[in-house]
Amino acid sequence: MNMQESTWLEISGQRGRAASAFLIPFTVVHSTVLVVIAFAGDALTDSSVQLAVAGVVIIGTIWVALSFDGELANFAALRDDMPEDVASSSYGALFTKAPIGMFRVIGVVFPAVMVVLELMAIY
Repeated sequence: MNMQESTWLEISGQRGRAASAFLIPFTVVHSTVLVVIAFAGDALTDSSVQLAVAGVVIIGTIWVALSFDGELANFAALRDDMPEDVASSSYGALFTKAPIGMFRVIGVVFPAVMVVLELMAIY
């Protein structure tokens, strides 16, 4: 079932802004951790500091990855509800071909690899 074009455009705009908003906290968390790893020196030999940094990395990454995955699921649903006018456009054709399933897998695998590498550097 297709929704009205104005409703679809409003929802897709909201979801796009929400997905973009997750990039800032993700970047801040991992940039901060990289700075800590690079410049903490002997402070990282303290197990309580290691635990705190590891906790921030793990919890922050899980939060962002799950939230971003939810936004990708929203895009999959929006693709199914695309109005005919949008679907028949070049953008609609491109959006219909987008491998959202692959994006969802990458959205979990890449951050998980980053977390593993950061934890290896911490410990």
